Amino acid sequence: MELKKIELNNRSIFVIGNVSLLDNHKTGLFCSRKCPADKIMEAHDQFKIWARDKRTVISGFHSPVEKECLRVFLKSAGNIILCPARGILNMRIRSEWKPLMEAGRLLIISPFDDSIRRASQKIAQKRNEFIKSVSDEIVVVYASAGSLLS
Repeated sequence: MELKKIELNNRSIFVIGNVSLLDNHKTGLFCSRKCPADKIMEAHDQFKIWARDKRTVISGFHSPVEKECLRVFLKSAGNIILCPARGILNMRIRSEWKPLMEAGRLLIISPFDDSIRRASQKIAQKRNEFIKSVSDEIVVVYASAGSLLS
């Protein structure tokens, strides 16, 4: 798959994968790194339902709970829009992502050019704002006090 530059909401973004996933109803997923066990269990059950329903979820998939959503979707029929907090020009496509990419169920998207090579708190906040701007609905599993999500 090749990197493309497209326009979305009057903004240039970079994509790798199935761009038509942007036409789906998109659920923006957020969760703080530290999350109570009961919220994790609730979220895991919800992810299974979303995957069964072929939901399209957009997230950075950075926190443990977000990574769990990605893990569930990798084994199911759900669609993933992965939005890392950096440019994606030289991003390595993980072997476990390739079947989804080939099936048209994965899109990697970034509002950052290749000059942004490392995530920072400021870049992560900008990424989160971008995800919110392109999502049709937002789900915050848990936001710890003082986090970027609170």
